[in-house]
Amino acid sequence: MGVFLYGKRALACNDRDTAWEAARGAPSAGRMIPFMEKHADMSITHPDVALVFEGGAMRAAYTAAVVEALISAHINLPKAYGISAGAMLAACYVSRNPLRAHATFTEAPHVKGAGGLGPFLKGQGFFDLQVVFEGLAEKNAAEHNEWTFDFRTFHENPAGFHIEAFSMDDGITQVWEKPDMRTLTDIMERVRASCSYPLFIDPTCVDGRRYVDGGMGDSHGICVDAALRDGFTRLFVVCTQPKGYRMPEVPSRKRAAYKLAYAKHPQVYEALIQRPRAYNQLLDRLDELERTGKAYVFRPQEMPVSYKTISTAKLEAAYAAGLVQCARELPAWQAWLDA
Repeated sequence: MGVFLYGKRALACNDRDTAWEAARGAPSAGRMIPFMEKHADMSITHPDVALVFEGGAMRAAYTAAVVEALISAHINLPKAYGISAGAMLAACYVSRNPLRAHATFTEAPHVKGAGGLGPFLKGQGFFDLQVVFEGLAEKNAAEHNEWTFDFRTFHENPAGFHIEAFSMDDGITQVWEKPDMRTLTDIMERVRASCSYPLFIDPTCVDGRRYVDGGMGDSHGICVDAALRDGFTRLFVVCTQPKGYRMPEVPSRKRAAYKLAYAKHPQVYEALIQRPRAYNQLLDRLDELERTGKAYVFRPQEMPVSYKTISTAKLEAAYAAGLVQCARELPAWQAWLDA
């Protein structure tokens, strides 16, 4: 049985070994990514293809495996887009830091001070993402562990970066890219803003403005249009729901809760209510892009966790399942990218 190390945690799985060896044609030990793996050549491999990560809170434990798989296969796409949890995955991809992607969506719920009743009673939501994002990144900036975020590689990588959040004050979709992020804290703060899901995570203040989850904005959770506007002709899209999924309408009880919570912020309320229809239309468009060969869409074969799962064992199992699927699909990725 092979053992793969992720920071301080050892994860063993025969299926992962077998799948990765078959896909990569190399011993399992050869696919293990050392912390902060560097390649002298960070050249863009497929300049016409944008990488787009969907959000989904803790469902990103499954799709975080895509970050590892792409980096291990030396696939460096020219720009990474992300919203909500996808913003963190995009940041980890550009910084070539799969260990941080893994840790964020498997271990973070149990970081001291990050979740539970304490943050909720302090008005910081069910998770205090500032502890997980800025806190751990700043605390471990000089270390070499799974919580370190490689700020230098993030900026040296020629790949671009695009994330979005939704302004509570005026309903405007805010876009941030690399030039807006001059410090490590700038990156983590803006990623946190993109992840601040209403009623679940406390809003994030950036430059005096309050933001909630980017999924409420113009991209509806997946930056398809943003990437196309930037001139990319093909999209590699990483979704967090299986094929055929469509978001149900907001039930009346939840509508009432939203209306009460955001009585002073009707833009947030309207965005929450309208999102299912807009999101489902976007998925229809994505299906068409996939059918015509303009998009490759990675979708979980099945999603074993929910957006609020906090069990480390279940999240680790989701990551392992994601890595197995990545290994199985890698030849198809490469064939589509090289077409």
